[in-house]
Amino acid sequence: MITLPNGCKCSNLVVYPKNWQSKKAKININWYIKYRFYDSRYPIPKQVMVKRMNLFKTLSDRQDATQKCLIEEMDKLVNGSFNPFVREVLHSKRIATRDTPMVDSLKLAYNQVSVSERTKRDLKYLIDMIDKAAKHLNLQNLSISDVTRKTVKLILEEISSTADRFNKHRSYLMILLSELCEAEAIDNNPVRDIKKKKIVKHLRTVLTEEERVRVNQHLQDNYPAFHRFLHIFFHSGARISELMRVREYDLDLPNQRYKVIVQKGRSYKEVWKTIKDIVLPFWISLYNECSHGDYLFSIGLKPGQVPIKPYQITKRWYRLVKKKIGIEADFYSLKHLHTTEVVDILNVSEAAKHNEHTSEAMVIGIYDVKGVERKHGKVKGLMNKFA
Repeated sequence: MITLPNGCKCSNLVVYPKNWQSKKAKININWYIKYRFYDSRYPIPKQVMVKRMNLFKTLSDRQDATQKCLIEEMDKLVNGSFNPFVREVLHSKRIATRDTPMVDSLKLAYNQVSVSERTKRDLKYLIDMIDKAAKHLNLQNLSISDVTRKTVKLILEEISSTADRFNKHRSYLMILLSELCEAEAIDNNPVRDIKKKKIVKHLRTVLTEEERVRVNQHLQDNYPAFHRFLHIFFHSGARISELMRVREYDLDLPNQRYKVIVQKGRSYKEVWKTIKDIVLPFWISLYNECSHGDYLFSIGLKPGQVPIKPYQITKRWYRLVKKKIGIEADFYSLKHLHTTEVVDILNVSEAAKHNEHTSEAMVIGIYDVKGVERKHGKVKGLMNKFA
């Protein structure tokens, strides 16, 4: 059972079919996410089912959509802004019809869609770009029911400067048009048949040993609260957004652990994560500044009643580290760096467990920045002579 900030509770979010992440998952059946929502004002819990992923007809697209639905649903719940018992209020809002102009329809879909705050911000930015592109392409009066695959692709090409941005805009537009499908303003989602573009997977840039010393000293001397957060994050195995939700009562310092809601995998659940000996003093100093129920990281990266947004960490890093002392690596690369060191010291399996990954694939494919180097080392040492 997950305790939510609004005083309600919900069960773990579970996906059907259970093997939805595997290559053998069937797409000729309806998929759904289900959970029970408990509100003390109502005697019977409400069963909630999410089925938006069924609009996607290829396995990879449906798996991606399901993962996004899980993240969005949990974000709504954890932020305390969603209560399915009072959802009827949403239906009183104006919805798009088949004759509503395209951009107006997207704006109405934006008002209806239930997504995380970060995604909401990105959707608004996308609609602004589409609005400008529609005027440039003389499509501002086009009814939403007349929007075709060709129209969407033309707009995506107009607003996307790179293949990576094309894919991201495609994914966000899929969300908005799926909402319009639900409202029956369009018969099908034209984004569905537009393929993602191939992109180059770049090697992750991480801090060198010399840069680590410079960053540590710079933050310790000038920004001690950020210095403390850096060390806590580096050793945590958590994502920034997970740490932002940790509160005073989630800490169990005698047992060197803290509780977070992990938002990945087949089901979302509360887990205890380990506090390493090396970073325990930072956690203790943070706890000593807390009042009961405080979020650990509020204004100034100190405890308070209102958590800061995760994106503020990357903004701080850019402003206080990248710009001031000329560091190229981004803040989240610290997780890649630490995961790589856990693989070096222990193994891939332990690194995956520390990060709460459901398999070792994420460590091997993304977080272990020395993976290729290790393979080169093994091959270089082979003594298989030709003659």
